[in-house]
Amino acid sequence: MDEEVGWQDASPAVDRVVRVLLERITDGTFPPMALLPTQRELVNEFGVSRDTVQRALRELSVRGYVESRQGSGTRVVRRPQGDERLAGPGPLRASLGQLVQDAFSSQAVTIDVFSLTGESLDMHLRLSAERIHAGYIRPESISVRLLLARTDGDLPLFTAVGEPEDRRARHRLQRIVAMHTTSIRDSLSRLQLDGLVPDVRFELSETSTAPLQKLYLLNATDVATGYYEVVQRRMVLDTGETEVHDVLGLGATLHHHSVAGENPDPESLAIVNSAKRWYEHAWADASPSGTG
Repeated sequence: MDEEVGWQDASPAVDRVVRVLLERITDGTFPPMALLPTQRELVNEFGVSRDTVQRALRELSVRGYVESRQGSGTRVVRRPQGDERLAGPGPLRASLGQLVQDAFSSQAVTIDVFSLTGESLDMHLRLSAERIHAGYIRPESISVRLLLARTDGDLPLFTAVGEPEDRRARHRLQRIVAMHTTSIRDSLSRLQLDGLVPDVRFELSETSTAPLQKLYLLNATDVATGYYEVVQRRMVLDTGETEVHDVLGLGATLHHHSVAGENPDPESLAIVNSAKRWYEHAWADASPSGTG
């Protein structure tokens, strides 16, 4: 088997291994605290080099899903589906995954999202698509709009500390965005091509708004929003470790407000209406993206 040469040559193979392992972590094939297959087993399964497997595992580690220890293998430490918890007036309840699942119980599903990478949306849409394929639910229409923060501008984030011209972290982020937006588009398109959902629409746009907060609008009745955490942290890039200005979204607490049902409380009504106005304004000013 030929060894891949350099990050750019290995990137498609790395992305494929990362995506499949994330799917298995998400669906419970590899639950938290479970060991992933050995590097040798992953090399044989995916038909890639050991270097590609190591890069994929490093990517999963950087994103907080797994932890590798010499002599002990690679263990799952966090599952995407439960990363973002919803906070309401009372105690923490459910998760973003449950909120998306509830939205898909409607005949007409509408989901508007503003985020940095679309990673969480990708995970939850694929889980709902699996439920449609299995025949558990059958919506008549699905409309998804994904508004992403631009990553090719002059934002001070995603750059090496003290080296603003170093774009390696920005390029890594762009690869993650491309992977998840492509996955979202493929998941939704497959539902229509297979004749499972008659009307499926996916729109992708970019905005210059700084990615300080993520926002989910579901079926025009529910809002979940939470803040990214701006940090300086060590990041493993293709040529070694570097201190990077970054933002963290996984593990964020999302604040949930709903106007579903009769007599919604005034605070939730005001917040949901405000979020819808903000999103429509931001969408109108955004530029269609060819990403994915």
